[in-house]
Amino acid sequence: MRYEHSRSTYSDLAGGETAVHEHISDIAFLGQILRFERALAKSALACGVITPAQHDDAIAAIDAYEPDLEQIAVLSAEGANPAIPIARHLKSNLTDPSGIHVGATSQDAIDSALGLCIIAASEPLYDGADRLIALLRSLAEVHRGTEMIGRTLGQQATPTTFGCVAAGWMEQLQMSVDDLKRAVAQIPVQYAGATGTLAAVHPQGIALHDALADELGMQPRPLVWHTNRLPFIRVSGALAEVAGACRKIASDIIFLSASEIGEVREASPGGSSSMPHKANPAAAIAADGYARRAPGLHVTMLDAMDCRLQRGVGSWHAEWATLRELFAVTASTLSRTTASLFGLRVNTEKMASHLNHTATIGHATDIVDEILNDERTT
Repeated sequence: MRYEHSRSTYSDLAGGETAVHEHISDIAFLGQILRFERALAKSALACGVITPAQHDDAIAAIDAYEPDLEQIAVLSAEGANPAIPIARHLKSNLTDPSGIHVGATSQDAIDSALGLCIIAASEPLYDGADRLIALLRSLAEVHRGTEMIGRTLGQQATPTTFGCVAAGWMEQLQMSVDDLKRAVAQIPVQYAGATGTLAAVHPQGIALHDALADELGMQPRPLVWHTNRLPFIRVSGALAEVAGACRKIASDIIFLSASEIGEVREASPGGSSSMPHKANPAAAIAADGYARRAPGLHVTMLDAMDCRLQRGVGSWHAEWATLRELFAVTASTLSRTTASLFGLRVNTEKMASHLNHTATIGHATDIVDEILNDERTT
């Protein structure tokens, strides 16, 4: 299957993070559903639930299938999810369809596929975060002792250093990325059957579940999480943290770039369609715009905890696009924040001109050293 890039122009092209987005597109999502079905057939054979002939027929049908995105979108409306038309199509071409969708329910396929999308998309996102953290480390080291006025509640306060500011940015971003890595590493396989009892594959159900988790490289526990949405909510919360950490950086750059402050300037500032004298911090502005979408998307994920009885009614369905969109905006936020800081021009003379020389920087340089040393050892 070809994993095409099929999202919005602004989110993808302006954000410049197609390496992440190609793993969370609709086509990629459907591809991961097929990956689940393939792994399930293999695991069912290993556990003696299906015969070699049933396994071979299932794998042949899965490998031959090229899903039509538009057709699946239309058919999905009938059963309110895309796994139903996929499983139906795969079974329709087989005399004995016993090797397809063995003991599974639609939520098993969809939750596992969404988890696989997250795992795949996380690696290029981590790479992007590493690039930004490296830039922040460099700024902190170079400007460890570059004095500037600190500002609290919009007013000048006491001095700090630009290196201390950059080190603080780096520390918060690293903490949020660490949270994301923990959440992604804990994503479990979903395989529990119609009402979460594995009844259709009893008594081999738990063994098959664990074999499937191993085959897909996912965690085997919690055993059933049809209505326990914490695995995905932890991911969405950590993504919102990453976006928020980047937004903090972007908003500071925007403030420090203001004409009347002029302490920093992006290497390639944007212009204005009507005011040619302007040098807008365009990358930071774009990062801020992406990041502002993250809190609302995370709230939608939190709302999905309202799962009725053994299956979420609408709440589960709301997760599929929401979590992938949250990945998209977070990746774009990271990308634009990195663009903002790459080659950032720091006007040390302007920083010095705003200082009140009767106050000291206190332990600002010591704080930089502590943060940089902590990050080197973690």
